[in-house]
Amino acid sequence: MAQVSLLSRTNGPWAGFERKVIAAGPHVGWVKFSGLRRFNLRKSPFLPADTRRTYHLPEDIEIYEDELVELEVGQPLRRISSLEKRSTFARDFEEHYLVENVRRRSLEMPRPYLDRDEFLHRLVENWKGGEADHLDKALALQMLSCPRTPLGPGGIGTQSFDLSGEPKALDHLRRTLVRHLPLEFSRPNGRFELAFLSSREDISALRGRIASDRVEEASYNYLKMVDPSHHPLPQQVPTVLYNASYAPRSTEPDPDVIEYQLYGLMLRPVVSDAMIGQIESTLNDILEESDPTYAGYNIPFDQDALAKIAMALCRLYQKDRLSEDMLDRSRSWFKEMYRQFADLRMYYSRPGGSTRLSPEVDTSYAHRVLGPHDNEVLREIYRGVNEVGLDYVSYAGLKKALRPKKITASQVRDSLQRLISNGLIISKENDNLFRPVRRFVK
Repeated sequence: MAQVSLLSRTNGPWAGFERKVIAAGPHVGWVKFSGLRRFNLRKSPFLPADTRRTYHLPEDIEIYEDELVELEVGQPLRRISSLEKRSTFARDFEEHYLVENVRRRSLEMPRPYLDRDEFLHRLVENWKGGEADHLDKALALQMLSCPRTPLGPGGIGTQSFDLSGEPKALDHLRRTLVRHLPLEFSRPNGRFELAFLSSREDISALRGRIASDRVEEASYNYLKMVDPSHHPLPQQVPTVLYNASYAPRSTEPDPDVIEYQLYGLMLRPVVSDAMIGQIESTLNDILEESDPTYAGYNIPFDQDALAKIAMALCRLYQKDRLSEDMLDRSRSWFKEMYRQFADLRMYYSRPGGSTRLSPEVDTSYAHRVLGPHDNEVLREIYRGVNEVGLDYVSYAGLKKALRPKKITASQVRDSLQRLISNGLIISKENDNLFRPVRRFVK
């Protein structure tokens, strides 16, 4: 399987906006300065500048970095850098142009060939049962990313959990993402990159690129357990393999998927001040349900997850402005994906590893039937918080309080796990402290 290189494309796959710029002529593109009043043009924001043509700007004309322009130029001055062997014919040369006039162009954005549902389907066409795991959503969020906003840096972070019992499931997951990515996006890249993290060195390198602004948007996927003390990068969504099994139908890159991604990455949805306030309000509303400790495992799911997912959804739905509708969809996506992770979290051994679930495990998102002692355990947690005034009730305190009722320590632990999975309580400190979920009222 060979990845598509954006740089070496001759007949495609080109996104619609790229085709428009190419068809507009040789002197149309995005400005990239290379010196004092000297610049080159890029035919795509995802490509390096074409250094074979250099433009020189007179003092009375001003342009800016990354502007899309159409140039009127004089006759070229060719500078020969090398000759063909035993010949007077030029092998390599540069063309230099004096700019006579500049016209700023607005970017035309023809819609991609695929619609949204077909794009999501093609992402997981090699995964039987992928939609049941929300794998299509997880892959779409990582590939479409989110731009840098007042809320934080660009990119979507995730950690992959293999609960399927299938051999090499995480290797197949990585292969799926790499297949859909242009070559330039799977390595350090100034515009966008998707990195796979499996060591402290991987994290340090990516953190350095983000902190020094060497990458505008960086999505990343933790494929293996990384030392949590090493300041891991925040994660916005989990990627869970449980129902999905790898059944490859095609291993070739899909040009339509690449076009959809390029189109999405060009969108920079506007975030108004009012929407920032709405995001903060929404975060407060579901803070309890999205608390990392709810899953009983200390994974730093970012409190900005809703905003980042909403921005990625703007790209998926091809919207140029963050709206309440996109924020509501973000909330829905996050809760669906996170709920699956929470339902399964007690049955895996470690992220990045494989765990075969027993057939009796119920992973429905609906509340399951509570056990015989669950209400008594829940009532004791409520009593400790609401009557005694504790912030959290400890496991040791619960065992002591429930001992007179002939409820054993193992029964208390089983009840706590069911209450957590049903979204009725929150745990922290490795399932040793508990409190009820607080339902915020608008």
